[in-house]
Amino acid sequence: MSQIDENKANIAANQVAIDNIRSSVIENKMAVYLSRSLIEENRHMILSNYSAAFMGNRQLANQNTDDILTNTHNILSGMDANSDVEQNFIDAAINSSTLKALEHRSNLNSAVLDISEKMAEINAALIEVNSAIMSANESIVSHNANNIAANASLLGGDMSPSNATPEKNAKMIAFNKSLLASLAQNVNANRAKMQALVDKSIENSDSLMKNKTDIAERRESIMQNRAAMSANRGQI
Repeated sequence: MSQIDENKANIAANQVAIDNIRSSVIENKMAVYLSRSLIEENRHMILSNYSAAFMGNRQLANQNTDDILTNTHNILSGMDANSDVEQNFIDAAINSSTLKALEHRSNLNSAVLDISEKMAEINAALIEVNSAIMSANESIVSHNANNIAANASLLGGDMSPSNATPEKNAKMIAFNKSLLASLAQNVNANRAKMQALVDKSIENSDSLMKNKTDIAERRESIMQNRAAMSANRGQI
């Protein structure tokens, strides 16, 4: 078989492989869009849950804490003391309730600080994600610029078919074959990674939905506390 015929056969084989790999690459592209959609949906749900738990339920619960302390002080202050011993008990009990409230507040401060530290770490990670996105965008721009330059060379005659030889063609065909092999390996790796990512995103979505339910139930408990506290206030 001549070099020309061998090149023709290898080109045909490469074309079949290219058609097959194109389908896999496009399928992976759709899987990327799916995973990104799930991730974005989860991110918005995370922010919604965060707002409901931290800015909603937490503020309601804190207001209950303050009002309960006021009720406690009003109850104690409204007691009649018939001796110094009884007055000392009332004053000590007021001090005790105040100290317990301050201890509770201080422990909450520690918890919020821990949360804030984690959020700062998350923000730093998001900054890295943004940098990675910008880097990926730059690779697209560079790829397009290189191919525009290559097209200009084609139009300018720098890569004219008249300069081709069987040997040069064979070298290009061999390069294409090696590129196909590395591309197939990357496609398979992407497929496995994307399936794991989609599975994890679905798992996260289930957890977030449970969080949303828990937040609603916690709000109901807070409002029940509010009702009980209001009943106590009515008896003061």
